[in-house]
This record gives sequence, C-alpha cells and structure tokens, in this order.
Amino acid sequence: MPRDPLAWLPLLRHWTHCLGEGPDAIPRMGDLGALPELDMADLLPGGPGWADVQRCLRHDPEGAFRLLYYGLALRGLEALPAPAQLVPPDSAELPLISVLIPVHNHWPITLNALRSLVAMANGTRFEVIVADDASTDATTQLGRQLPWLWIWRSEQNQGFLDTCNGAAALARGELLLLLNNDVLVGDHALDRLADTLARHPEAGVVGAAAWSADGRPQEVGGIVWADGQVWNHGRNYPPEHGFALAYERECDTVSGCALAIRRELWQQLEGFDPRYRPAYAEDTDLCLRVQQAGREVWVQPAARVLHLEGLSHSRSTEQGLKAHQVRNLEQLQQQWQSTLDTQQPPAGHPWVLAADRQLLGRPLALLLQPSPEAITTCQQKGYGVLALGESPQADVLGLPLGWWDLERWLLEQLPEAGGPQVLLVGRQEGALGELATRLQQARPQWSLDASVSELPQQLGARRLPALSGWDRETLRILASSSGLHGDGWLETPSRLVIQLLGEGECADGLRLGLYLPEQGLQAEEPRVLIQLDTDEPRSQTLKPGLNPVVLQRPDRSPGGQVVIQMNSAPLVCPTNGSDQRQLMAVLVDLEPVCSGAFPLVES
Repeated sequence: MPRDPLAWLPLLRHWTHCLGEGPDAIPRMGDLGALPELDMADLLPGGPGWADVQRCLRHDPEGAFRLLYYGLALRGLEALPAPAQLVPPDSAELPLISVLIPVHNHWPITLNALRSLVAMANGTRFEVIVADDASTDATTQLGRQLPWLWIWRSEQNQGFLDTCNGAAALARGELLLLLNNDVLVGDHALDRLADTLARHPEAGVVGAAAWSADGRPQEVGGIVWADGQVWNHGRNYPPEHGFALAYERECDTVSGCALAIRRELWQQLEGFDPRYRPAYAEDTDLCLRVQQAGREVWVQPAARVLHLEGLSHSRSTEQGLKAHQVRNLEQLQQQWQSTLDTQQPPAGHPWVLAADRQLLGRPLALLLQPSPEAITTCQQKGYGVLALGESPQADVLGLPLGWWDLERWLLEQLPEAGGPQVLLVGRQEGALGELATRLQQARPQWSLDASVSELPQQLGARRLPALSGWDRETLRILASSSGLHGDGWLETPSRLVIQLLGEGECADGLRLGLYLPEQGLQAEEPRVLIQLDTDEPRSQTLKPGLNPVVLQRPDRSPGGQVVIQMNSAPLVCPTNGSDQRQLMAVLVDLEPVCSGAFPLVES
C-alpha cells in the first residue's frame, strides 16, 4: 500500500492550531488524545513497534511532541503542496510578506518549518525564500522537491548575518519576515504581524512571541538594560504572570527568530550591521537602529511561533555560532553606550515598566473603565496606560488573577520609592472601586482622578529613574549611573549619567564638589582622572577638604544629557573593615553653571 504523502498534515494542523489559540493550548501540542485518528505506524515508517510507543507516550505530551517532530524526518525529504496563500516565484503578483528562512544543513528542521507554513490558517499573501548558506546535506534538493520555493544559495559558508543580507535582496514583499528554520508557525501569525504594522504606521518592526516546546514562554519582546544586558521578556514566566505578556506593546527589541520589518526600512538601514558577523546581537542592534531612525519596535503576542531554540546551532556559548554571543554583546554595549546611558532602564527597574516603552519614564494611568478612546487620550496627554477594567486587555492585565492578586502585583511592580507618578482613573464602583480604595490606602501618594478628560497634560521629555537625593530642578543623576552610593561616596571608577532640566539644559558646564577627608587618606598626592562625555580626560589633584571641580561641556548634548567618568587609585580607606568598596571621594555638590555667571577655569 503506497504511503499517504499528506499523512503529516493533520498533525501539523493540530500544532499550528494550538499555537494560534494561545498559552492554554500550546501545552496540548503533544496531547495524543487530541488526535484520535493519529496512527504512528502509518505516519512514520519503521515497523509495528510504533503502536506500543504511542501507548507509552499517552501521558507524556512533551515527549510525544518531540518524538513526532524528529520522527517526521523518517519520511525523508518529500514534496509538500504549496501553501494556499503562496505567491510563486515566477508570478507577476507582489506578495505582502516575503518570508526569509536562512539555513545551513539540518534539512529535517527546515522541512518542518515549511510544513507549518503549509498547514497554518492564514489570509495573507506571501512568498518563501530559503537562503541556503552552503549546505552540504539534502537541503540542496529542496528546490527540486518544492518548486514553489525561491532558493538563494551561497557556495561559501557566510554565517547567518550575511546570508540574511544577501537573500533579502530578492524579496518583493512590502514586509520582510525573518524566520529561523527551527520554528513552527502558528495559525494567523502572518496576518497578525501584518495587521500590527498596518495599525501602527509609526512602527518599523514587529516581532512574534516565541514559545518553548514545554509550553512556557521563551520571549515576548525584549528589554535592553542600561548596563547592556539584553533580557528576553517572559522567558520561563509562570502562568500567573501571563497578563504582562499578552498585549501588544512597544518594546526595545524583538528576536530575529520571527522578526517582521518594512522592506523599505530594511533597505534604508542596509540590513544587519556586518560588524556582528557571523551572528548574535545583530537583531538587537537592528532594533536600536530602527528607533534611532525615528521608528518604533513592537511585539505582537497573538502572533506565535514555537522556537526549538538551539537546534540549528549549539546552545553552548563554547562552540558553534553561539560562541560569538558574548563577544557581540560586549560590542553592542560599546557601540550603543550613549543610548544605554540615557534612554534605557537601569538594572533592577520593575520589569513590567521596562518591557513597555509607553510606560517607561512617564506618569502611569491605571484605567478602571478603559476604552480605546480613553487609552488613546491618556497616551496623547503623555501618560503610560495599564487597563484594569472591562476592555480587550482585561484578561491580560489581571482578571484571571483575582482582584487581590492583582493588588499585590501592582504594589510589587510599582515601588513606593523611585517609581512613576501613579493615577487611578475612572469611577470608583464595584470590585474595581474597592481595589482602587485599597491601592490608595496602601499608596497614599497615588491620586484618584474621576475621568480621563480631567487629567492634566504632561509636558517635557520622559523622565528615567533618578538616584535618590539627586532629583533636582536643574538636573538629575539617573539610576543607570554606577559607583555613586546613597551616602555620597564615589567608588573608583564612577560613571555619572546626568539629565539637565529647565535652565540647566543651557548650561555651559558642570560644577562638582568632591570632599576628601583627612582621616583614612591612603595616597600622598590624590589624583583623579575626570572625563566629560567624549572629551579628553583631565587630571585633577585633590586636597583634604572640599575640592571644587568645574567641567566645560565640549558641546550641548541632545536632550540635555551628559556623562561624567571618574577614575583613580583607591584614595580613602573605609572606616568599616568589612566595607570592600574602593573609595575615591564624597560627592557633596553638583550643579550646572553658565560661562557668564561663573568662570570656567580648568584646574
């Protein structure tokens, strides 16, 4: 009896359907009870033992999924029908999306990704370009078996970055979707990515949500912290934190495993930056350049892919492409140091605020009766928004937790000190009214506002978190600074990230007061190297007592932001023997100065 060439289709439709349905359905991808007609012996060649294996896997859904995923390779490299919405390579029609899949060997993994594109429910016209980076296995036969593919091939192994850049030149779609070959694509993922970019013309990139085979989130947007760390938001979050992942939002970065970008923007930015060859951190760098170009990066959690992370390359940073990750992240930090200092959240900042750029650095409106109009009005007035009441986002932001779990979460995520200004907006009635009352009792500084229309307009740029005690009218020392402690002591080295405000933005320089105590002094001639922004470092001799230091700005930095770096040998021995800090001096004064009011003399 001839083998059914489409025996895999019900299984793949089950997988893409579970991905399309969402977090509750994803763990059921390996539930054999949901596939009563599945017969492994018919699906996978290899003998009668499959029936017994199938019975053994009845209560092991993750094991069943992985066995079936890999077992499909036993069918060999077989022909697949073209997806229903495919635009063939020789068609005069232009697709909306060009799906670009870079590959190097591992044909069974690539074939499963293509199977998911065939099986998924989808209404968007698209083309598929497989970028073959000098494969030596049966990947080279994909074009013969699947004539509906567009094959771009390099005869020399270039790596992920150059392969994407080279093959993207073939794309005809308005949107370019970079897709790893170790993914399965969920129902309507392409539709939802395209719809997000259509509804947000200010967005240049939108990423899909990546999930793991164990049913846990892997990444739903990313956070780039001020210290250069890149965090996959949502990785291994428990189900009770799902509310923070399930609504579309502007974020710092999205993973290149499923990243959609407007093709004209890709061309404007000239694709991935070659300095990140052969791979890793190039997607984060691309997202930062998109924002630098005045466009936004969004994540659409309803567009889901299953990412079997590390199948194409090792998960270990000791070998393969992954070995380049550490070096490229260091390079990313060096290249984007100014942006990290002045635009990104400090490590330890509440993650739910850091994960949504609309919330970071703005006063926060907690809407009790949200509507699309109310959300838009709040955003236009300069507020970040968390919608707590009946709205499309209601199930996202708290309802499944119960009101008191939501209360606890809000109080944990919005700290009493150093957090944003918070306003509770809407009528105080029912369970939400009781919640608002309890929140206001726990945080008396949170104000209650009756309606969106009464909210005052917020003026000025967003305000990133500042160090306690250094938030003044004319300047703020941002929490992304390092080396300055609450007692005023500066360690060596120290890095102060300063935001000038109001009249301070026009200042020509900064005056520091550095106090050096006589007691504990351990240097005969204390000297400090001080550098302002990119200016050349200057040497400053300190004496016991108060030392005024005046620094002239080499230029007026955009947004009134400056960085002072100080370095020296340890100058003061801590009085507490258990204090391991390398102390330099005490910062007792910092203020902007103008050349007309204060002589700028280099010491």
